[in-house]
Amino acid sequence: MLHAADVAVHLEVVNLNPGAGDPLARLRRADQEIARRRQRRSEFARKAVLMDSDQVDGDAQRRNETERLAQQLGIRIIWQETCHEAFLLRHLEGFAQHRPPTTNGAGVALQAAWPQYRKPMTKLLLARRIGLAEVRRAAAVEAALAAFLTEIGLLP
Repeated sequence: MLHAADVAVHLEVVNLNPGAGDPLARLRRADQEIARRRQRRSEFARKAVLMDSDQVDGDAQRRNETERLAQQLGIRIIWQETCHEAFLLRHLEGFAQHRPPTTNGAGVALQAAWPQYRKPMTKLLLARRIGLAEVRRAAAVEAALAAFLTEIGLLP
């Protein structure tokens, strides 16, 4: 549960098969997981998935297919340029503008900035280092993240 400006926001974070390289399969898996969780509670107000851009870089058709499927499923894509490690790096103090051009470079940079980072890392361990202030820092340079956070009330 996150609180911002007296607004309580419940987020469900789900790891949808780490290491899966197919963005279309990941979206279908997200849709299945949303349907499964919906049976236990009410409808989700917003649905989003983090997607590594390196899975579609250089393949405009694949990116378009991915975005089209996400739109059909009602799921917002927040593209992580280039990968999750690069996206995490932009949450850290002094690294908001850092954009490693490769996945390997992002991993090296993140490890240097955050020596305790291990992949995969649990939600609890991530939350110890990345809180609302860090999420807002990343949102200042990540338009899709900022749009999502505004939609759910965590940004004005």
